[in-house]
Amino acid sequence: MADKSDNYIIFLDIDGVLCTPLSTRLTKWLRLPMEKQVFDPVGLFWLRWLVRRSGARIVLSSSWRDALYMEDDPICRALIDDLYTRLAKNKTPIADVTPLMGSKGEEIALWLRDKPPKKYVILDDYDCFRTEPEIRAHWIKIPDSAGLRRREAVRALRTLNGENGDLS
Repeated sequence: MADKSDNYIIFLDIDGVLCTPLSTRLTKWLRLPMEKQVFDPVGLFWLRWLVRRSGARIVLSSSWRDALYMEDDPICRALIDDLYTRLAKNKTPIADVTPLMGSKGEEIALWLRDKPPKKYVILDDYDCFRTEPEIRAHWIKIPDSAGLRRREAVRALRTLNGENGDLS
């Protein structure tokens, strides 16, 4: 596979995509602190599959990135460090983050203007892109009740590969 990492981007939200009802139940069952939360194992599998198949890099667009700027708060620091560590172990490391400036759509638009990729997708459970129709066309809706699953991963891969059409 040719290296597409500079040209293919996955904008990743965390809540609803990798933090799901399943991951919450597992975290509670294992009695883990918030900063050691379990991420949805099925969602992690499909994210790894998508990165492997597409060669895309991950750009964090989640509100979790706010913790990067809260260096004085040890829990926030631990939370973001754990996220980076777990995604790296999953072979889906975070390559960059969107800027903090307002709506998620505006933040992704600014990132795209500064570093335009050839193709990109947005994995998010919430539609934050109504004012950005060009960006909204790249949004893959993730069901927050389940998180990232096969259907959404395949749709994202098809989008990155320039194929049209949904899964049947």
